[in-house]
Amino acid sequence: MAVTEPTITLATVALDCLSMAVSGNPNPPLNVCFRVGKQIAHDLGQFTDLCCEGLAYVSLGDTFPTESSFPQQDTASQVQGSCGPATWGQVIRLGIVRCVPVGDQNGEPPTCADWNSAFIQNAYDSASLRRATCCLRSWFLAASDFYLGMSIVIDRQVQVDPNGGCVERYVDVTVQFPNCDC
Repeated sequence: MAVTEPTITLATVALDCLSMAVSGNPNPPLNVCFRVGKQIAHDLGQFTDLCCEGLAYVSLGDTFPTESSFPQQDTASQVQGSCGPATWGQVIRLGIVRCVPVGDQNGEPPTCADWNSAFIQNAYDSASLRRATCCLRSWFLAASDFYLGMSIVIDRQVQVDPNGGCVERYVDVTVQFPNCDC
């Protein structure tokens, strides 16, 4: 099997897993795509509100040399030896952005029914992220000889506080892969 850029392969599999995981839930996000950066924009336009449509995303996080201390970055000097780092660590973030209740046009606060509905959607999204990480892990373990001996770490799922009427939930997955760059 020809090896393509590992970060593209891993991110594409993560996006496929996330897409499959959210598709079976009530009110799946309408937008499932890649994003760039650690702070994902909750895009709002004149005619589009990705937050309220639902946004499921995959983005790349930090990349770092790691071998003996995975999932931590190796700190040993890399200039002394004749070889570059044996492996890289790559953080991949899977997340979902949703609207939260903000009240009505008369300035009244959200009702308990509004909050109950938002809570249930948040629970479905949490389950989707768990299923997506399990899918990515299963793919990684069965992938190919390229990843043989490499590791994967699923971090805690993080709930971000509401901001501007949107709420975000995400999980970082750190994957180790062989250095084919140097």
